[in-house]
Amino acid sequence: MEIIGKSIEELGFKASKKGFFMEWKSLTDEFKIGDKISLNEASELAFNKLLSEIR
Repeated sequence: MEIIGKSIEELGFKASKKGFFMEWKSLTDEFKIGDKISLNEASELAFNKLLSEIR
């Protein structure tokens, strides 16, 4: 699995702007370990989950 660092970095900046960077990082790690998916997918899933929770 290829890691696309720019995409992950952009999601990190967006999470930081929204005020949930630490939560995003932790949830990304949980998804990565539990679901055996790529870091890119895990970071997107985590961001979208947290974003939906604050709406």
